[in-house]
Amino acid sequence: MGADTTIGELFDGRYRLERRLGSGGMADVYLATDESLGRHVAIKILSDRYARDDGFVERFRREASAAAGLNHPNIVSVYDRGEAEGTYYIAMEFLDGPTLKDEITRRAPLPEAEAIGWATQALEALEFAHSRGVVHRDVKPHNMVLTNDGRLKVTDFGIARAANTQQMTEVGSIVGTAQYLSPEQARGLAVGPQSDLYSLGIVMYEMLTGELPFNGGGAVDIAMKQVSEPPPPLRERNRLVSPAVEQVVMRALAKDPALRHASAQAMADELRRVGRGGAVSSDTQQATQVIAAYGGGPASAPTTVMPAHRPPAEPAGPRRSALPWLLVALLLAATTGIGYIVYQHLQSNDVTIPTDIRAKTCTQATAELQRLGFRVGGCPADTPSNTVHPGHVVGSTPDLGSSAAKGSTVTLHASSGPSKVALPNLAGTKLSDALDRLSKLGFTHVTATPVDSPARKKNYVVSTLPAPGQGPLSVDTPITVRWASGYVPIPDVTGGLTCPQATQKLQALTLVVTTCQPQSDPAVPKDQVIGIANQTAGNIVPQGTSVTLLVSSGPGSVPVPYVVGETKPQARHDLKSASFKVLFQNDGGTTNCVMSLNGTVERQTPAGNSNAPAGSFVTITIYTACALPG
Repeated sequence: MGADTTIGELFDGRYRLERRLGSGGMADVYLATDESLGRHVAIKILSDRYARDDGFVERFRREASAAAGLNHPNIVSVYDRGEAEGTYYIAMEFLDGPTLKDEITRRAPLPEAEAIGWATQALEALEFAHSRGVVHRDVKPHNMVLTNDGRLKVTDFGIARAANTQQMTEVGSIVGTAQYLSPEQARGLAVGPQSDLYSLGIVMYEMLTGELPFNGGGAVDIAMKQVSEPPPPLRERNRLVSPAVEQVVMRALAKDPALRHASAQAMADELRRVGRGGAVSSDTQQATQVIAAYGGGPASAPTTVMPAHRPPAEPAGPRRSALPWLLVALLLAATTGIGYIVYQHLQSNDVTIPTDIRAKTCTQATAELQRLGFRVGGCPADTPSNTVHPGHVVGSTPDLGSSAAKGSTVTLHASSGPSKVALPNLAGTKLSDALDRLSKLGFTHVTATPVDSPARKKNYVVSTLPAPGQGPLSVDTPITVRWASGYVPIPDVTGGLTCPQATQKLQALTLVVTTCQPQSDPAVPKDQVIGIANQTAGNIVPQGTSVTLLVSSGPGSVPVPYVVGETKPQARHDLKSASFKVLFQNDGGTTNCVMSLNGTVERQTPAGNSNAPAGSFVTITIYTACALPG
């Protein structure tokens, strides 16, 4: 399956592939959503070029079988495995944390207590696997993932096998990563639980010093050192390491598996004890004495195997002296194994793919690989990265740090920029939870803004900008989280609303209407809302505030102005100013003519200074007795 054609598609009818997490020697790993269970998983899919190779298929099936039966807090869980779309896959627990290798690269040497903590967790995982008859055979910090809650999980049982099964490869072949390979693996011999302990000893050495004990120009060169050379004393590289911890680590690095701890649990128990200030066991003391005398042990270990005051003629002497001869024999056998390995692999001339090309430009990395004798099969920008600039190298196939033959093809993978993540719908989520979720998704530019909204309770998210559902966003996209301040604005409830209508409008804003209080208002028709008592539209009040609606009871009775004797225009003005309507009529000229009264108000109904409903009619009669006949 090509990476460009699978993103967004539904794999095996169940897994929605979201993005590629990385590539290994034989498989690609994707982040996917299990649409049946609604959770994120990591899908490991065997590469097309290996799906028809029976050897690789068998190795891939072995990984699925070995890991699926290992249910332990320090082992990555396998949820599903199967065959689909012409290849094979494993669905496993998705972990978003860094690997132990990332932590070593960033911070080593690690504090002794921290190194012991990570190592004992790894040993607990190995003890569980060993107790089920499974030997990992590729223990290295790249295969250990650190979670946010401080847990280490061992993954990638790609070359694990049951302890009682037949060897996977011919004698003399190397299976595993050379820098972490046990001597017996390097010689092509049978491996057991102690082989994993040796590899973990290398991991501890690297955690405590920031360096690997054995390096070289290729896998064969490193394998030869694993078999024949003693590791440099740990405290020569980091004097802060305690002598007791050094002895435990150097015992794990014994060339003879019989000198290592009897089990992963025994090594974990001893690490915890010395981490608390306790002494190493007598077994570790004896083993490191032998290593110091014949195998390059710790600088702090004694340089003699026999007691200093043993009488020369003591009968027990000859029996004890057999041990050095046995070690010499073992070293001779090891030398023979090295010769066979060199014979088998020298022509392949394996070279380690350098790790320091990470974050370099494709041009720089290509030039470095070509200098080492590799062919470069391109450098597609197909891997998201939050730390490496776009267009710079993130990884390779085969992996950075692994070995490959000169002349073979290495494909570089460049950063496509920051990871893209689907923005979730956070509306209705508590603000603190929403910010925590965005942080865990990797978003780096998040702003929280309060809004006066009735849509949510105080401190709960109202909406986000951008809105969810717009497709995956780069993790450096600015995100604004709009959260409810707990306040709302007073709305305008005038304009013809009745009490029930205004109440519904206020309740939609979380406001509580305690009563609708009638009030006379000549300007507002009866039963229509006049306003809110003691509030003005636009005021900001807390959610849940109680309010009183003022509702018009219709026009009330008001005094009628006295307008008798006033002119017609003046009377009209006075009555309208008092909210009355005016009806005029003439007196018909029935009275004697008094010129000074002509055109003035003769009488009014209702009478002046009486009370009448506002807005009602007042009839006034105009004096016209002196009007000339028309």
